[in-house]
Amino acid sequence: METLPDFDVMAKLAQDDPEKFEQLRQQLIEETINQANSGMQPRLKAQQSHIDLIISRGKNPLHTTMLLRDELQRQLARFAQTLQQPSAQENAVITPISSHPKQVDNADKSSL
Repeated sequence: METLPDFDVMAKLAQDDPEKFEQLRQQLIEETINQANSGMQPRLKAQQSHIDLIISRGKNPLHTTMLLRDELQRQLARFAQTLQQPSAQENAVITPISSHPKQVDNADKSSL
């Protein structure tokens, strides 16, 4: 992974060449996700997509920061609730789907 330039360099790049800044941001994000465990990569990509959507809604840098802060607070509140009340989570109902025809047990075979 490329070494991240210091804050002042990044701030100047964002101000002087926003397209180049965005390209660098996307490259660094992609490299970071690709270094993660392959099982986590889809979840990280989905999370980044959600973050990018929030960023796209920002009217200016301050508004974008506020939107991201609000989203982080929502996620932290959900996480805290899960830690404090794990039984409050909804449990999924799992319906098995068999790709094989129904098995006939031995008692039923004798009548065939």
